[in-house]
Amino acid sequence: MQERVKADLDRMQNIGVITPVSEPTDWVSSMVAAHKKDKQDIRLCINPKDLNTALKRPHHPMRSVEEVAAQMSGATVFSVLDAKNSFWQICLDKKSSMMTTFSTPFGRYRFLRMPFGISSASEVFQRTMDQLFAGYPCAVIVDDVIVGGRSVAEHDANLKIVLERVIEVNLRLNPHKCKFHLDQVGYVGHIFTSQGLKADPSKTAAITDMPVPTDVTSLQRFLGMVNYLGKYIPNFSDIAASLRKLTHKETAWCCFQQHQEAFDRLKSCMFSPPVLAYYDVREPITLTCDASCYGLGAACMQNGRPGAFASRILTETETRYAQIEKEVFTVVFACTKFKQYVYGKSIIVETDHQPLVTILKKPIHAAPARLQRMLLQLQSYDISLVYKKAHLEELKKHTAEDETLQILRAVIQQGWPTRQTQLQPAIRSFFPCRRTSGPNANPNRI
Repeated sequence: MQERVKADLDRMQNIGVITPVSEPTDWVSSMVAAHKKDKQDIRLCINPKDLNTALKRPHHPMRSVEEVAAQMSGATVFSVLDAKNSFWQICLDKKSSMMTTFSTPFGRYRFLRMPFGISSASEVFQRTMDQLFAGYPCAVIVDDVIVGGRSVAEHDANLKIVLERVIEVNLRLNPHKCKFHLDQVGYVGHIFTSQGLKADPSKTAAITDMPVPTDVTSLQRFLGMVNYLGKYIPNFSDIAASLRKLTHKETAWCCFQQHQEAFDRLKSCMFSPPVLAYYDVREPITLTCDASCYGLGAACMQNGRPGAFASRILTETETRYAQIEKEVFTVVFACTKFKQYVYGKSIIVETDHQPLVTILKKPIHAAPARLQRMLLQLQSYDISLVYKKAHLEELKKHTAEDETLQILRAVIQQGWPTRQTQLQPAIRSFFPCRRTSGPNANPNRI
């Protein structure tokens, strides 16, 4: 390993990335040698743990997948350009270079180019790329540049413009990672296709292959992976609510039936996630909102197709809101979450809570204080609230086809037994939830 490190140090010195240091310096970091993905080659980085705490970060906003997807609306052909050794293409001045001094078994070196490991490196490179490609027909997330077109001719024209800019600014590309003329392309964990945005199969497979969590750490790992693809799961927060409670410090670890069902349901959602439509600024937007006892859910729709799902769990205080307050809160959440899509546009908001339509038509001063604060937040948006009736007939149809619900229906009509063991195993879990009215009712239920 020592010979490989020495060879890589010599290579980096020859290409002008590092240079030896002999004088005393204020900062000295340790060296880290990491293997490159699927290769035997190594990459030398530094571990500037103390330096990172003293650096002033630019806090440049990083691009999100949603922003990139909005730029790919209507695209059917894609190409991806990858910057080679991206951070090394940023030169450092003498003062900054001295701060990147690091120790090796062969002496001290300092970087002449921006090293990997610096906390501000991604933000600096993203800002540089945004400045270089501002106004060009492409989208950039750190070192990946994606180019799309509605047709082959449009794509080729856009690609030519971008490549000419690459030559002009002397940006070096990695030919092994550049991809051209594809009908779908993987990009930061997602698949851009002509139909819309899809979840990367490698990411969904990693989730579906995960074993049942046995402790809080493994549960947090599972929830973190699922959360990255949460935009593909309707009512994600509601489904995962029971699992998230297990991550609280005051909750003892356990694994009951409701936890296993939530785990299995999240994994089943990853087997066939929906294809999300690209946002089209020319098309009208419809937000569908709903609130439950423990969470909020919303969907951004265009032409009947979902463009994104969003959800969040309610805090302990928020769970005590009145239902009308939760419904208004859901609208506020949806407008805030999809602000980049709905701000400045006339949008339709669908709700299944009819009193909400009346509340929004009344003067703000006539509403309770909490609702007033929520309604004031909605003043920034041009919304038209529409009541959408629940699909009762569809619910009746599915109820009639469900054997468990038919057994439960018969028990409710005949009356609950005095003991849970007198019920069939399929409906014993409903025994604590039985109503107080009727024969053999539970007197402890409200």
